[in-house]
Amino acid sequence: MDPDTDDLVDALASEDAREILCLADREPMSAQNLQEEVGVSVATVYRHTEDLVDANLLREETEITDDGDHYSTYETRVRSVTLTVDRERFRVDVTVRDDLVDRFSRVWRSLGESRSR
Repeated sequence: MDPDTDDLVDALASEDAREILCLADREPMSAQNLQEEVGVSVATVYRHTEDLVDANLLREETEITDDGDHYSTYETRVRSVTLTVDRERFRVDVTVRDDLVDRFSRVWRSLGESRSR
């Protein structure tokens, strides 16, 4: 397995991590909300969310409260994950959601690149 595949498999190895990914697919959730839903410690939630963010499976956003405090929310970036095993290798294919912000960012970058030519 290549390093990217290892990271993806490691990030998805825990049932708790997979549950976090599913819960964050419904709506953006804070670590506290995930902790309550999954029933594990907040430290465990942070460990899994960090691994899932690093593997590009979860998106982390910072929310700011009215009194100036801040906290992170997590949202699933994945549409699907496919595991393929054949004689030669083990492969993980991830289809990432393409939201409006991502599309706008790509268009904006391409406009900047075409101007610099």
